[in-house]
Amino acid sequence: MAITGEKVGCELSLRTARHQPVFRTLKSDDVCASEQAIKQKFVEVKRSDLRNGLTRRQRIFVLEKLVGLNDKDAALAAGYSLSVAENTKRRIWKPRVRAEWERLRCEVATRIGQNAEGSGMGRP
Repeated sequence: MAITGEKVGCELSLRTARHQPVFRTLKSDDVCASEQAIKQKFVEVKRSDLRNGLTRRQRIFVLEKLVGLNDKDAALAAGYSLSVAENTKRRIWKPRVRAEWERLRCEVATRIGQNAEGSGMGRP
């Protein structure tokens, strides 16, 4: 009797599985996916604009320069090869890198100036 009950239960589960409706993607789902792809592309473009179009290595190079490393050491820290690190003037200092360097250097200088004035360490 128990074997028959299991068999009946198994048949029921197979029968119900056969009669399950199949869900298809609707056209509205496709539109949502395309809108999501467009939004993702927009976000990627904005992120690259925020980075001023620099590669990861170029950004790390600029940040290491701000810390105080020389060109060669900053290039090596950023992951450039030794041959590139020895020729940074020609290989790394592109116009966008120089512009980002100047922008960040000025920003750091103004922040240091503001902190010095705020703490009374500025002018006597």
